[in-house]
Amino acid sequence: MNRPAAPSSATEPPRSDAAPDRPAPASARAAWIRLALLVVLLVALGSWVALGGADLLREVRQGVDSLGLWGPVVFAVCYALAVTAWLPGSVLTASAGALFGLPLGVGAVLVGATAGAALSFGLARWLGRPVVARYAGSGRLARLDAYLTRRGFVAVLLLRLVPLFPFSVINYGAGVAGVRFSSYVTATALGIIPGTVVYTGLGGSLGDPASPGLWVALGALVVLSAGGGWAARLIRSRSGETSAAADGR
Repeated sequence: MNRPAAPSSATEPPRSDAAPDRPAPASARAAWIRLALLVVLLVALGSWVALGGADLLREVRQGVDSLGLWGPVVFAVCYALAVTAWLPGSVLTASAGALFGLPLGVGAVLVGATAGAALSFGLARWLGRPVVARYAGSGRLARLDAYLTRRGFVAVLLLRLVPLFPFSVINYGAGVAGVRFSSYVTATALGIIPGTVVYTGLGGSLGDPASPGLWVALGALVVLSAGGGWAARLIRSRSGETSAAADGR
């Protein structure tokens, strides 16, 4: 008499202890390394301006001023195209402060960054997930996709508040995730305000490295980066709680 075969454990896939839907913001060490490199770059640019680059910067400003109101418009268009092409926006944001000053520079960056984020979102949906995963990384995209799909507006807002998190990865990742376009654009426009003000203030202070404004902006950048690390831990913990709740159902 044949005995019934024992149920194979292979019918149930092994469960991983790691939550697959957690986004992968940079580690604290990597974030501080990037922050240090950025500070070194800004200090080097400030030293260059103080040692003779101020004349060149003044000439560039005069050229931009000659465009009148078209100057910020042209800058915003170039910023949007640069963001769509995966170029880092921090240096461009600082240059807006150097060219236009704080109020006008912030406005130009907010318009350009939001437009670039919207353009990237639409382009990602047109290209599709396989193409986006090739550039963003399939593992990172899967984790980001799960988090954005589940939390929508709040997820985009939190990730935008982390100034050292890759801006373009969020743009294209949200495009292939289940995020509504209106929520994505609104959260982006609000979430990038603190970082934009800080980086634009840094750029506007480069002409005078001894000015108090430069050190205030650097201090604000450190505080913002520390807040970004806190937000990253919050994202991880919330993702873990949600994953645990889902496993217990």
